[in-house]
Amino acid sequence: MHSPTDTENKGPPLSMGELQGMGLLYRAPGALAFRDMAPPRLPTLREAPSLEGLQVKMPALPAISPEALIERFDALCRAAAPRREREPGEAVAPGDDVLLDVIGFANGRLIPFSARADWWTEATPDPLFPGFFESLVGVRVGEGVAVNLVLPDDYAVESLRGVPVRFGVELKAAREVTPLGEESPELFEALGRGSTLDEVMEHIAGELVAERNAAYELDFQTRVLKEVARRTRVDVPRSLVDEEIRQRWAEGEHPVLVQLGVPPERLREALDGWLADVSTRLEVEYRLRLALGLRAIAEKARIQPEREEVEALFDSLAEGMGMDREVLGRQLRVDKALGRKFETLAVHVAVVSHVLSKATAA
Repeated sequence: MHSPTDTENKGPPLSMGELQGMGLLYRAPGALAFRDMAPPRLPTLREAPSLEGLQVKMPALPAISPEALIERFDALCRAAAPRREREPGEAVAPGDDVLLDVIGFANGRLIPFSARADWWTEATPDPLFPGFFESLVGVRVGEGVAVNLVLPDDYAVESLRGVPVRFGVELKAAREVTPLGEESPELFEALGRGSTLDEVMEHIAGELVAERNAAYELDFQTRVLKEVARRTRVDVPRSLVDEEIRQRWAEGEHPVLVQLGVPPERLREALDGWLADVSTRLEVEYRLRLALGLRAIAEKARIQPEREEVEALFDSLAEGMGMDREVLGRQLRVDKALGRKFETLAVHVAVVSHVLSKATAA
C-alpha cells in the first residue's frame, strides 16, 4: 500500500461511514449510529440494558471445502492476470473488467440503492441480475446501453421480486484479462504464495482458515450486540429513523446521483425509496437502539478507552487510509470535527470490548 502525500490527504472530514468502509469498525458494528447527535433528539433510557447472563448460541465452525479453495485460487489467478486497456470504440468480451455508470428503474421509478458511478466490475454472469452482464458483451467502450431484465424470485428486496426492471448503463472503460498458465512460474511469482501448486493451495487454505476464524469472532460479536439491542428498552421515534436514513442517503447515494446527472425531481424519488425500504428502516432502528444501549452502558460503567486501545485504533486508521502516522495525528489535531469522530469511535470500541467481556457462547 502506498503512502499518500500531504496534498493527497487534503479533503473533507471523514464520515463515520467512511471510517467503517475502511474496515476500522470490524470490531464494532453499530458504530455508524454511535456518532454525535444533539441530546434533545434522543430518547431517554430509564436504565442501561443488563449484561447479566449475556449468552448467545453459536453454530459450529464450518470446514474449509475444496470448492472454497478452488474458488479462491481462481479469484487470485484472475487478480494476478495481465490486463490490456481496450481502446475507445473497442467491443467488450466475456470476462473483461468494465468501468460502469449504472442507474436502475422499476415501475417508472428509480430503484433505491441501484446507482453506481465509476464502478469497476467483471463482465461475467450474475444470478442476482440475470442477463445484465451478458448484455454488455459486444458493447463498445464509450457507448451507453439500456439493459432490460426481470429480477429473480429470490431477490433481496421482496417488493422487486419478479419485477421487470431497466438499467441505464454507460460503459466508460474496459480491460481485457489474459490469464496466466495455472502452473506457470509467472503465475506463482505473481501470487507470492509458493513456487508449486501444492504450496500455493496450502497457503490459501491457511488464509481461508484465518478468515473463517475472524468471521466467527465477528459473528459472535454481532449476535451479542443484537442481544444488547433487544435488551435496550426504548421506543425509537420514527422521526429519528427518518433523519438517520436521510443522513445516510445524503452521504451515500445523493452524491452519486448528482454525478450521474439525475434531475432534482428524481432525487426526491430516490430518497423516498430509501425511506420506504422496510429492511433499511429495520436496520437503522436496530443501530439506533444499539447506540443508545451502548451509550447507557458506557455512562453507567464510566467506561473510557485504554491508551492501548486508542493506539491500536489510531494505527488501524492510519493503515486504512495509507497515511503516515504523523500526518494523521496532525490532521486529527487540526480538524476538530474529525478529532471528535475519532474520540467517539474510540469510546465505542471500548464499550463494545466491555460488553464482549461479559458475554459467552453456547
